[in-house]
Amino acid sequence: MDAGAVGPDPARPAKFGLNSYDAADFDRAVALVSMEASPRVLVERLGLDWEYLTWLALDASATALGEHHETRGVVASYGGEAFTAGFLIGVHLREPPQLEAALLGAAVDAVQERGRHAVIADHCDLASVGRLETVYSAALVESMAVAEDEREALRSPVTRIFEAGLAVWAGARIRRR
Repeated sequence: MDAGAVGPDPARPAKFGLNSYDAADFDRAVALVSMEASPRVLVERLGLDWEYLTWLALDASATALGEHHETRGVVASYGGEAFTAGFLIGVHLREPPQLEAALLGAAVDAVQERGRHAVIADHCDLASVGRLETVYSAALVESMAVAEDEREALRSPVTRIFEAGLAVWAGARIRRR
């Protein structure tokens, strides 16, 4: 698939639905997001309010980590990074990246009503999401300034926070139809 192509490969079987993104699409989106040193620049380039996205990210992080009785601020900030990464990778699956800020609230509602996996499944090959979130979460948890024996317990909530960010992007896409 051409790295500059828009959306999923039309030659790919429609097994995952018309607008399904797979591993190649995720690899391209990760490369695009990784080229920018600051997630804030990416968010503002999209016309989104950085403070609002940060609030969503930290709220998702605190919720997921709170279920695991994790209350350290530094760990919550890493969780916010995971949400933002999931969201930005989702936004950059499309070329050019675009999203309307007014849809974020409705997207959060869609994720809360249907669940993050259901919302993501409307647009993405879940096996490809699983591969990406596993690699991302492992790398992020490894970089955390926490004791070695705590890292394994943080992998699951960090993965869920990453998924929440991706699901908010996907939820905004659902509302655009």
